[in-house]
Amino acid sequence: MGTAIGGLAGYYSGKIDNMLMRLVDIFLSIPFLPVVIIIGAIMSDLNIPPERRIYFVMLIIGVLSWPVMARLVRGQILTLREQEYMIAAEALGLKDRRKIVRHLIPNVIPSIIVSATLGIGDAILMESALSFLGLGVAMPFPSWGNMVQAVRDTNDFILRSWLWIPPGICIFSIVLAINFVGDGLRDAFDPKMKK
Repeated sequence: MGTAIGGLAGYYSGKIDNMLMRLVDIFLSIPFLPVVIIIGAIMSDLNIPPERRIYFVMLIIGVLSWPVMARLVRGQILTLREQEYMIAAEALGLKDRRKIVRHLIPNVIPSIIVSATLGIGDAILMESALSFLGLGVAMPFPSWGNMVQAVRDTNDFILRSWLWIPPGICIFSIVLAINFVGDGLRDAFDPKMKK
C-alpha cells in the first residue's frame, strides 16, 4: 500500500501528490504505540478469541506502518524522475506505464526491500512487546513475548533465567537474520551494482 501510494504521489506530482501526501501525514500523526496498546486493551475487553488475536495484531501493525514506506518511495521517485535517462524516456515518448515499470521500479526496489525487511523486524519486536504486556497474542498460543512474560519479578529474572533468555535470543537472532537477508537482497537487486 505504501509503495503504490508513494509511487503515484512521486510520479504524478501536483494535486495527486498533495492529496496523497496529506493522507500519509494524517496516518503519520497517529501515535503508533499508544494506539496499538489501546486497541490491544479493547481486544482484551471484547474477549476476542486467542486464535484470532494474532490476525488483529498483524492488521493493526500493517495499517499503521505503511506511511513510512510511502514517504520513502515518493522521495526516491522524485529523485529518479529528474535523472537524464527519465528525461530521455520522456523525449522518446514512452508511455507512463513503461517508464514506471522499466525505469523507476527497478531503481526503487533496493530501497523498498531494505525498508520492508526493517519493517518486518520492527513488527516482530512490536508483537513481542504487545504479547509481553498481555495485549498481543494471548495464552495458550505461543509467542516470544508470552514466553518472556513468564518472568514476573526479580527472583524469576535472576534465578530462573532459562525462562527468558532463550526467547530473548530467538527474538534477537531472527531480527538480525532478517536484516542480513534484506542487505543481501538489496545487493542482489540493486541495478547500480550490476555490471
